Amino acid sequence: MEKKPFDIVINEEFVNKKKIFVVHCLDLGIASQGHTYEEALKNIKDAILLYLEECSEEIPKQQKELMPPMATRLFL
Repeated sequence: MEKKPFDIVINEEFVNKKKIFVVHCLDLGIASQGHTYEEALKNIKDAILLYLEECSEEIPKQQKELMPPMATRLFL
């Protein structure tokens, strides 16, 4: 299987006073989570593979033409 890059963002958040890691796949518009960073990565990989099995024809073809996402912290 050909490897494809997917841009993801991982945020550390608190839910019910417990820390979790929420990960978003920017290319596909899907998300997952985990109690650890490693678990969140594993879960988003599984979610991406499931998505590709069901909806591979819906992946935007123009993503390669766009620059990669940028992230920063903004203080106001």
